[in-house]
Amino acid sequence: MYVRLRWLAWLWLGLLALATPANAQTGNGGTLLDLQTDTYPRIHVYLDVHDQQSRFVGGLDAGDIRILENGQLRPPVEFEQLKPGTQVVVAINPGKTFAFRNLQGVNRYELLRRELAGWLGRRLGSSTDDLSLIVQGGPEISHSDNPADLITALEQYRLDPAAANPGLDLLTRAIDLASDPAPRAGMERAVLFVTAPPQGDLSAGIETLSSRLSEQRIRLYIWLVGPPETEQSASARQLRELAERNHGAYFTFSGLEPPPDLESYFAQLRDVYHIAYDSGIRSGGAQSLMVEIQHDDTVIQTQELEFQFDLSPPNPVLISPPVEIRRTLPASQGESPWREFDPSDLMPQEQPLQVLIEFPDGHPRALRSTALYVDGALIVQNTTAPFDVFTWDLSPYLSTSQHVLEVEAVDELGLAGRGVKTLVLVSVEMPSPNPLFVLARRWPPLVGMTAILSVAIALLALILSGRIQPRIWGKSLRQRRKSGLTTEADRRQAQSVAASDEAVTRRMVGWVNRLHWPQRRLAVKAHAYLTPLSEQAEVLVAPPIPVTASELTLGRDANLSSLVLNDPSVDPLHARLILSEDGMHIFDEGSLAGTWVNFNPVASEGTLLQHGDLIHLGRVCLRFTMRQPTQTRKPHIKLLEPPS
Repeated sequence: MYVRLRWLAWLWLGLLALATPANAQTGNGGTLLDLQTDTYPRIHVYLDVHDQQSRFVGGLDAGDIRILENGQLRPPVEFEQLKPGTQVVVAINPGKTFAFRNLQGVNRYELLRRELAGWLGRRLGSSTDDLSLIVQGGPEISHSDNPADLITALEQYRLDPAAANPGLDLLTRAIDLASDPAPRAGMERAVLFVTAPPQGDLSAGIETLSSRLSEQRIRLYIWLVGPPETEQSASARQLRELAERNHGAYFTFSGLEPPPDLESYFAQLRDVYHIAYDSGIRSGGAQSLMVEIQHDDTVIQTQELEFQFDLSPPNPVLISPPVEIRRTLPASQGESPWREFDPSDLMPQEQPLQVLIEFPDGHPRALRSTALYVDGALIVQNTTAPFDVFTWDLSPYLSTSQHVLEVEAVDELGLAGRGVKTLVLVSVEMPSPNPLFVLARRWPPLVGMTAILSVAIALLALILSGRIQPRIWGKSLRQRRKSGLTTEADRRQAQSVAASDEAVTRRMVGWVNRLHWPQRRLAVKAHAYLTPLSEQAEVLVAPPIPVTASELTLGRDANLSSLVLNDPSVDPLHARLILSEDGMHIFDEGSLAGTWVNFNPVASEGTLLQHGDLIHLGRVCLRFTMRQPTQTRKPHIKLLEPPS
């Protein structure tokens, strides 16, 4: 009799304790969820607002909120109330207390199963919630939008209390499942943990679980299944505190009282507000966001949401820029020898260039302008679409020269970025002047000069032949001949004059023969070019070096190498380039640092070079480019496994 009265007393105390289940008292509060910056400068975020009774505050409009980004007011562009649903995980951790039967012979698990099945049955036809079920030693269903899947799994499960060992491992698995990405943005997360009383001190595990629940913003609802006196255990107090700290509820189920309505838990979690605004962020780094809500003459402030934001200027990249542009006359130009050469006839007269605009920060946005610079001077500027195409005017370039191309892009925020400088060789093949055209154009003065020159030559020939004698030379002698006064001295003087005239003639002919008449220089065309780059292959350090010979040696010693690379990491004779029928091959000459092509060592039988390859000789980096590239080596992507 005494034992029966003591049992009734414990039952009464338990019912008093269970009459008021523990609910988290959060008060007025708002939470920012699922910040999305991928559409920057427009930023999207979701707002969850609850009153002092943890009920969702609905019916707000854009005039009821103030958005503060880094302390600056930003007006909302979009504001609407949505119903994305809730991500719910039901975790059942059975134990011996689940097998206790009431006066009707129904055990506690069956009563709980009926309660869960009833709530799930009322949700049939709705697919807004993301539902998961996990039972210790039983079925597991992940992320289903059909409540019938969970009802069937609960009906098929058979309780085995003897094999059960309740602990916190199942709750850890449930938190992992609830932390999975939600199918829709703005969904809140919740875990219903139905458990037998865990054994031992739970302090260490409770703190870890509480930290994870808070970090993932998961609400925790705990149903502890056991007799009324279970409420006084240390594990029960720890579980109650865990539920209260994570905005959930705690309830002890002995089988004598009805469980709380599950819909009252999750109905308040299905609504959320969607906010969109145009950001004022203009530099990367740490940012903050907060929203103030005006409701019933009170102001509710969300906690300040801090986040990192990367913002950098756009990076324009030239797509397959030409290494060399050859300007020549059309074939029809040389057919008419009487037509004058015109520099405007050189082809091509313009070069199209294609540009790829990259956004290294991962936030694509509109462009304000793009510009093409050649040798530091602005050549073309695009202020309207298309921004990725340029036309380079080549008409000013009438001689072979090398030029530096650089592209600048300015985005809608005013951030300007310039791409990598690119070297382009403009080769101009100037034709030799056509002598027929020169004669045809300048025939009047040429005819006059020819006549004068002909008369002068004829006169000189007559004088040299003696047919014409200048009067000043033999005047006195002729007078003496006429008078018969010719002497031996006069004859000697005449012979001296004749000898002098013959010597002058011989000297003039020899002087003409010694003249070096100009010869036309034949241009040597390069097979390829070696462009020196920095060690990281990022910065151009010198103009391209033409490769004109069929064999080229590279090294540090000028006596052994035709191309001297003055760097300590290069051997005296380091490598050799040989031109064959199938292309240019590179061979290593037994160097200490080795010869590398695209970061791969050169094979013993040599490596065939292709247009755009990177060559490393020690610390010296060269880019191999062909004068007329046929193909470019395709990039090979290798996935690296992260270290375990």
